[in-house]
Amino acid sequence: MSFEDEYQVTSEFSERTHDFLSSHLIPPTPVNYSVIYLYISNENELLSAAINKKLQQDVLITADFMADLFKRYVSLTEQIENTVLAPFEQTLSKTLKQITKQVSNEDKAAINLDKLDKILAKTKTNTSMDSIVSYLFNTINNTKAQHEELSQKLSTTQQEINQLKDKLASSRQETLVDSLTGLLNRRGCDEKLQNLSHADTHCSLAIDIDHFKKVNDTFGHFIGDKVIQRIAKTIQSHIGEQDLAVRFGGEEFVVVMANTSIAEAKNSADKIRIAISKLRLKQRDTNTFLPPISVSIGIAQNDNISEWTTLFEQADTALYQAKNAGRNCCICA
Repeated sequence: MSFEDEYQVTSEFSERTHDFLSSHLIPPTPVNYSVIYLYISNENELLSAAINKKLQQDVLITADFMADLFKRYVSLTEQIENTVLAPFEQTLSKTLKQITKQVSNEDKAAINLDKLDKILAKTKTNTSMDSIVSYLFNTINNTKAQHEELSQKLSTTQQEINQLKDKLASSRQETLVDSLTGLLNRRGCDEKLQNLSHADTHCSLAIDIDHFKKVNDTFGHFIGDKVIQRIAKTIQSHIGEQDLAVRFGGEEFVVVMANTSIAEAKNSADKIRIAISKLRLKQRDTNTFLPPISVSIGIAQNDNISEWTTLFEQADTALYQAKNAGRNCCICA
């Protein structure tokens, strides 16, 4: 597609997007713009179906509805960058370059006309030519002003694109992190593991809080969440920056220790277990301490393993061995 065709298509989609937002009284925020742009360009069938269903119901399209569409169909994919931002930025960049070139040519023309105007002013021999030069000079200045105004508007659009990119990055980050503990969730773990090679030596710790159900049943889920948060913080403080701490679900955690032997991993696991056993958690309303908390830990190393799930399964098997051995201990697979 030529630049002219690409620009025309992008401009048409953009104009229709703004018309849709305006007619439905939807604020033209970067998030709302990206959702409706994908709808107008028909780039996401599921998103389009959701909006069409809402339109058929003849109900108001709310900000919450738009935010949900963005989270479900846009923020978790690369689609918005590939189908909206990337081509739009390319078109925007080309347009700005063209405008800059035109303004530069207009500046040169204005300088030459100014010189000619001064010469005519001295001679006073051709008033008609003087009028023509004056007209051209004013026309070029007006065109230059219009181009500069358009350039400013396009620069503002670029700022909005940058804001949308930040929003996308923030949304993706939120999907990778457990909201309660700040540790990675499973999705985040899977993404980070792509940076590690199976050819190197890595270990996995499977960590489970002992008798956690009793904590919830006795003290309530609010206290249970506080226990999980404190244990997550303790785990994080006993591992290296290159290691991955993951809340795998409920009261279970996984740690991937990069470039670490099983002996080193066992030493770290013992430090984590001991530190957790020394935690003293107090109930604010009764000002009393909870009973000591303990964890059981299973440890495995990626010897002859080509899949991360296999490593996690081996660590999980060792974890159950630790549970059967009386809990509050570490066992290597």
